[in-house]
Amino acid sequence: MSHEEEQSPRRPNILFIQTDQQRVDTLRSYSGQVCQTPNLNDLADESVVFENAYTSCPVCTPARASMQTGMYPFKHGMQTNGYGMGSMVQELPDTSRLLSRQLEEQSYSIGYTGKWHLGFGPEMGNYLRENLAYVRFPDIVAGIKSMPTDVGYEGDDFAGHGGGGMNYPQFRHYLQDNGLTWQEENKVSGHFEYHYASELTSPIESTVEYYLTERAIHYIDQFRQREAPFFFSLNFWGPHEPYVAPTRFLDLYRDVVIEPWPNFYDDNKGKPSIHRIKKGNTTEWSDFVPYIKHYYGAMSSIDEQIGRLLDYLKQHDLYENTVIIFTADHGESLGIHGGLCDKSFFMYEETCRIPLIVKPAGGRIEPRTETSFVGTCDIHATILDLAGAGSPPPGADGRSFAPTLAGEALVEWPDCIVTEGAGLEAAMFTQRMLRKGSYKYVFNCGDMDELYDLACDPHELTNLIDRSDYNQTLADLRQSLVDWMIHHEDSLLKQFKRMRID
Repeated sequence: MSHEEEQSPRRPNILFIQTDQQRVDTLRSYSGQVCQTPNLNDLADESVVFENAYTSCPVCTPARASMQTGMYPFKHGMQTNGYGMGSMVQELPDTSRLLSRQLEEQSYSIGYTGKWHLGFGPEMGNYLRENLAYVRFPDIVAGIKSMPTDVGYEGDDFAGHGGGGMNYPQFRHYLQDNGLTWQEENKVSGHFEYHYASELTSPIESTVEYYLTERAIHYIDQFRQREAPFFFSLNFWGPHEPYVAPTRFLDLYRDVVIEPWPNFYDDNKGKPSIHRIKKGNTTEWSDFVPYIKHYYGAMSSIDEQIGRLLDYLKQHDLYENTVIIFTADHGESLGIHGGLCDKSFFMYEETCRIPLIVKPAGGRIEPRTETSFVGTCDIHATILDLAGAGSPPPGADGRSFAPTLAGEALVEWPDCIVTEGAGLEAAMFTQRMLRKGSYKYVFNCGDMDELYDLACDPHELTNLIDRSDYNQTLADLRQSLVDWMIHHEDSLLKQFKRMRID
């Protein structure tokens, strides 16, 4: 080893933790007041909290593919959930631009466990959406599969969506090997399609989140024996439905009075009609409360396991030299705006805004809030920058926000952020949402557009799209979206200009 190499600082380990469908208001650092997440609160107290972080798309597969590619869904082609209508690509292509392949080039040990949702593989050939029962998918016919280990990660392969993760053979074997059982009781269902909530009465060790944390520790324990730094990606299935809450954590909320969301009683006048696709079967606030309590219980259970993993890092002198990135793929509705459920088809803050908490490597920093607009693709770019890879490959849509982790200003940073939508399941619906300043503009192809001033209407109750006194603001925002589309090579540009500009 040369003298220069001896003097150069060791590159940081990177721990990337991602939840599924988590609202920002489950966290104290985002003004949450009910959900208890003490470990994430502590993490935020020595991190940079990104106040204005947004998903590339409020749907699982597109957002997760953006995380792996650094590109928006209109570029990577996984625009809706895999093997569903509207998704051009079903198995994440293994290219040199992937996060995993880029980190390999930097000689990182790279690991993955938990939800993937970027491929099913040939073994899932019998899994077909009900409207696609007669389609021969080229990926399946060609024997192509894209699991984490197929694209360079060491770790676990969980094909498809997972539905909570409790039915995978790997998890069932874990339960059996450890003398554990999975005991769900007191199931609540009926508020929206297949959604349900339940109480898990078996031990905490039987939860999926405990199992995934065990897997993370298993791999990191191997990585820490090597000379190379590591990147590990831990991906929880929760708190996405089914909302399975262990008894101990559900007990935290059983007697808590949960007030209605400020926008629960929205009459939705002047709003796009397509939002009704996600209207739930319940109309009273009290009908939603049990689901919310289970959702909070599931999140608190995840928080405990995150704390257990962070304790492991501290016990093995890994914590200080590890960048910890905590985020979610997208948010959750849970009854907003008159009873909306799930996500997609609407671009409200509850589903598009994501938590993003980043603890730098090195000594403890003073916690601070970063207000610049950042998105999923920027996380990808930042990880590459921290690992020494420099700028992401050509065509990537993100920029590194690593300077702010060192207390520096983000120079010439974009003044807006965009979230893309393409619908879900059998209903395709093209959308672009632009956040700029205090405003939000939503292009809804085939429906009315939306315009909100979040400074005076933070809960998005009043659509200003037809207000004459906002005509100039609307024109400016639409032009900003055009400029963004040009810069990011968005193929929707021509159609958008014809419909809204020309």
